[in-house]
Amino acid sequence: MLNNDTLSQLKQLKQQIEKSKEFAEGIVKSTQRRFGFVVLDDGREIFLSPELMEQVFPGDQVRIEILTDKKGKLSADLIKVRNSPLNQFTGRYVVKGKGHFVSPDLPRFNRWIFVPPQARNGAKDGDYVFAKIARHAYPHGKPQAKVMKVLGDINQPGIEADFMASKFDLGGSWPKGWQESLNEIDNSAREDLTAQAFVTIDAPTTLDMDDAIYAEATDSGWNLSVAIADPSALISAGSALDKEAERRATSVYLPGKTIPMLPEELANDRCSLAAGQARPALVCQMQIDNEGNTTGFNIIEAVIESKAKLSYQQVSDYVDSNDSEKPAIEAQASVQAIAAVGKALREQRQRDHLIVKGRPEFNLILNEQRKIDHLEAVDKSTAHILVEECMVAANRCAAKLMDQQGLFASHRGFRPERLEGVTKLADEQLSLKDIDFGSLDGYRQLINSIDDNIEFPVRSVLSRMLERGQLVSEPKPHVGMGMDRYTTFTSPIRKYTDLLVHRIIKAKLKGEALPALTDEQLASLQTSLDRARQARSQMEQWLKCQHISSMLNETASGVISQINSNGFTVRLENGIEGFVETRLLPEKYSFDPLRLRLTSKSRVVELDQAIEIAVQEVDSEQRSIRFTLPTEAQEPA
Repeated sequence: MLNNDTLSQLKQLKQQIEKSKEFAEGIVKSTQRRFGFVVLDDGREIFLSPELMEQVFPGDQVRIEILTDKKGKLSADLIKVRNSPLNQFTGRYVVKGKGHFVSPDLPRFNRWIFVPPQARNGAKDGDYVFAKIARHAYPHGKPQAKVMKVLGDINQPGIEADFMASKFDLGGSWPKGWQESLNEIDNSAREDLTAQAFVTIDAPTTLDMDDAIYAEATDSGWNLSVAIADPSALISAGSALDKEAERRATSVYLPGKTIPMLPEELANDRCSLAAGQARPALVCQMQIDNEGNTTGFNIIEAVIESKAKLSYQQVSDYVDSNDSEKPAIEAQASVQAIAAVGKALREQRQRDHLIVKGRPEFNLILNEQRKIDHLEAVDKSTAHILVEECMVAANRCAAKLMDQQGLFASHRGFRPERLEGVTKLADEQLSLKDIDFGSLDGYRQLINSIDDNIEFPVRSVLSRMLERGQLVSEPKPHVGMGMDRYTTFTSPIRKYTDLLVHRIIKAKLKGEALPALTDEQLASLQTSLDRARQARSQMEQWLKCQHISSMLNETASGVISQINSNGFTVRLENGIEGFVETRLLPEKYSFDPLRLRLTSKSRVVELDQAIEIAVQEVDSEQRSIRFTLPTEAQEPA
């Protein structure tokens, strides 16, 4: 029998052993293999064995003991799963023998989840489903799922859009009784501008029309009025409908399916600036001189009536034709003035700010089965440019009106960690020295110094070093546009941030307290906007995979659009992109991260370079397209 001293010593020894152990908490990170890691707050990644990965999901918050073997290698022993964010998910239903499973459509999630008989909800092999976790993997390693809804199979027209809407939680039902919560509009307090010849310029099929334009020539330039639909007049801040609009954050335009931010009764009717209908609006009235400068402006609450709905094609045909051949068009005098002031505004932006050409865009033209029939390059028409310039001018006035507090669109320019590389490239390619390229003026000077005729694709390389834009509550430069401040308020039917700017402007005009915007709210809105963007991107990629699958082993022409240390992306003439993995090519390639260049003994790969590829592999489930070089191109010279 152990005496008290011995027991005390054993207890102390046990305590010492426990104190010598290192415990930590972190997030589970999966890999393409069966093993994974636990990422700690200090940035360390602790190895998690395949056996323990069976007990967790990617993204789980876990408590671990950190073990060290004789060689000093760190690994994790799983103590507890603190929290698991994976609750609901979309995926494909898989039947293997007598086993029924869901293969989740989640990044780096490489396992199936068992579905017991009572939880299958009539799902069949190959169906796309919406499911939830019924039993977590911890600690037994045998998770279970329950099918909540069968979305359909691959042959169902529009399944891709339905799947993405479910995956990214887009749309849903509107709050009960939302119609009764709408405000009555008192037009007597608004200025009556219904006599002015406003026109809407949009696509022929568009119903949710946010803006209308009126212009007239003056002795010194033009008076330009941009009327913006005013859903904030109907929707009270904090109402159930307002909260739902904030959750959605934006109207989502998936190929073949639109998921609106507001109910169609509002978006397409009561708020839309339809021709011949008196509508409440916020109107930005600007005085523009002959050089395209805005010499004065005011924003008012008004009632307007669009006199005509014109298509982009109609306006472009009218503006681009010779005087003797101009087709008939409604509101001709206003269209002529819009064309003239739009041209002056464009020239002013090119002269004093920045107009940077974006990436090529393509429209997916769908057939009756809602698969791709073909892709069309998007070219901005004259009318698109005129409308864009009028909207940018109005947005700049809104940003100025908000002064030091509101909701702004900011763009810081280059990522801080890339500024040293930018400085080297500017010196090497453009002979620019001693300039702060992190500043607005420095960035503008750099972009305006680029000669696109030089051999090195400096503009394309620099564009890959930029940060993404962000929402901010105080004015900060929008470096990408070359402006010291910017906002958007011209799409309140389609974007919740624009609706918020409307409320801020109204509060400013009335001298009322401004709506409180927290960093958390801005972050949430940005997340929702990103979610909508991802849904569209993933759906388009899925459809592109289906479309290009018939081209396996065929060759095609394209240009190099992205480069990293693993290979390069090629964009074909129809806009479809695929990745060439250099480790699978005969030659070894070295990567230059500054110039975004890959080099082998016989080949140099750079951005914007024309290239021939062969379609090697298409995986519609993973939405992955792989290219390779044609056989003759792979042989070293």
